[in-house]
Amino acid sequence: MQRKRGLLLGSWLGVILLGAGCTRAMEVSYNADVQRLSQADALGKIPVGVAKFEDKRAWVDKSDPQTLSYVGQAGAWKFGMDYKGKEYVPVRDVVQEVLVESFNKAGLSAKPIDQILAKEGRLGFRQVGERHGFHYVLGGEILVFEWANEKGFFTVTSRPAVTLQLVMVRVTDENPVLDTVVNESERQSEGLGVLHSTNLDRLMNTVFKQVVQKVIMEVATKLALDPRDVHIKVASAAR
Repeated sequence: MQRKRGLLLGSWLGVILLGAGCTRAMEVSYNADVQRLSQADALGKIPVGVAKFEDKRAWVDKSDPQTLSYVGQAGAWKFGMDYKGKEYVPVRDVVQEVLVESFNKAGLSAKPIDQILAKEGRLGFRQVGERHGFHYVLGGEILVFEWANEKGFFTVTSRPAVTLQLVMVRVTDENPVLDTVVNESERQSEGLGVLHSTNLDRLMNTVFKQVVQKVIMEVATKLALDPRDVHIKVASAAR
């Protein structure tokens, strides 16, 4: 009887654990190897604040901050990110840090804003910009940032995808000079033994990197229309 109770207890615990799901965080790095813009000397004189994007992905649960880090799922397991020695780092923090680093490497003048600014909060863009002396403030929403696996008989098809809603406001008049969606995705078949860490690296250093390059060009193009220097033509310098 005691052994039977133990088996029943173990079964119930197993059901509870499966229902709750399991999580694991994997270390990821990002190589910000962007090209410097040929007009960087002019564009770099226009200060841009980069806010944290609002994370609008379906599996984010406001009551569970750990869900802000999730970027993949396999069965009952959900996978988050460890970034620069920190565990379960929110995707919005990684996006902001990478954008600021990449903007500056491209020759733009960008600094982070420790605040979430999305499309609806245009007044907040202006208030933050005036407070910190920015000419423009960039914010937006994270709509997709994840990888998923399609299992076949002999292969696994990996689908990393990133979609960002961008909003950039000119501080002087609250004018949204940029309001667009930037996205990238890919599908690649692998053997059944493909590692989740490989999927995460492809998400960060292939798909997200392409999105970052698009964001740089979108922002640089709008800065080139700044009335203080309307004759700048945006182009990337050769390596």
